Amino acid sequence: MSHLSSKTVLAAGMILAMATGASADGLYVDGYAKNQSGETWTSSSGECVRTRFEDTQELLESCGYERVVSEAVAVDNQPAGAGVAVVEETAVMKDGAVLAASTAVVAEAFIENLEFGFDSDKLSSSDEAKLDEVIANLDPYRQQLRENIAHVNVIGYTDSRGPAAYNQGLSERRAQSVADYLINKGNVRPEVLRVSGMGEADPIGDNNTEEGRRLNRRVVLEVVKH
Repeated sequence: MSHLSSKTVLAAGMILAMATGASADGLYVDGYAKNQSGETWTSSSGECVRTRFEDTQELLESCGYERVVSEAVAVDNQPAGAGVAVVEETAVMKDGAVLAASTAVVAEAFIENLEFGFDSDKLSSSDEAKLDEVIANLDPYRQQLRENIAHVNVIGYTDSRGPAAYNQGLSERRAQSVADYLINKGNVRPEVLRVSGMGEADPIGDNNTEEGRRLNRRVVLEVVKH
């Protein structure tokens, strides 16, 4: 995904283990030796006998193979906004071990951060205009939100000036201001919003400069599929 950096953090663990005789790219396992009736040969220990041929189709449950599909959420927070991708992983497993795995992005969104004035939780007209764009960006996810298989994180932050306890409350108020706008103007159901504040944690700018502090006074929005 173009706007996710190499430092993207995966919000759910992804299986990356590999084993001899399997490929993460092709998702293949060896083929099976069969008799003329198409039945798989088994060894004296009951194991299916494999050939040297690559076979992308036959992941027979009778031979202990299982195809497992799972999803993870990748989030990359940058000064310009949050890049969010839903990553689908397909793994071939046998006896609890991963033989092959591949990943693919199945949904993605980019949502701008909102910047606030010093010691303020009020939305400016510029902030509201950005939020109107966010509301439009939510359209592809409306069905998932309605079905409660996705939610929106609304996370507030501050710069480092002032007491930490005060900044924590301020970050929560900023996040709530954004959530209220999404509810009132964007018809987003409150129950799909997860509102939180992080205070002065996780700065994306230098708190020793005015420009850096401006970047740190922000609210990040993330569309997350369960």
